[in-house]
Amino acid sequence: MSFEPESLAYYQLASVQAAVSAEPELESSSISVSMVGRSVLLEGYVASYSDREKATAIAALIAGPENVHDRMQDRDSTTDS
Repeated sequence: MSFEPESLAYYQLASVQAAVSAEPELESSSISVSMVGRSVLLEGYVASYSDREKATAIAALIAGPENVHDRMQDRDSTTDS
């Protein structure tokens, strides 16, 4: 049984989205998961460094650490002083 690259990317995307949203300690509502080629792209806002680490670790377990790109931002850094 072989997978086409498109179906593998869709499977990874769906798996990462489900795993991130299922993590009870992670504010996943503000994290967007998408695919760029074979890479998982994490965007949005996180409440803490711990949330960032959890989200990237979840994605790395599914797609491999070399295929995860973190573009998340800390919520606190978005407010101007």
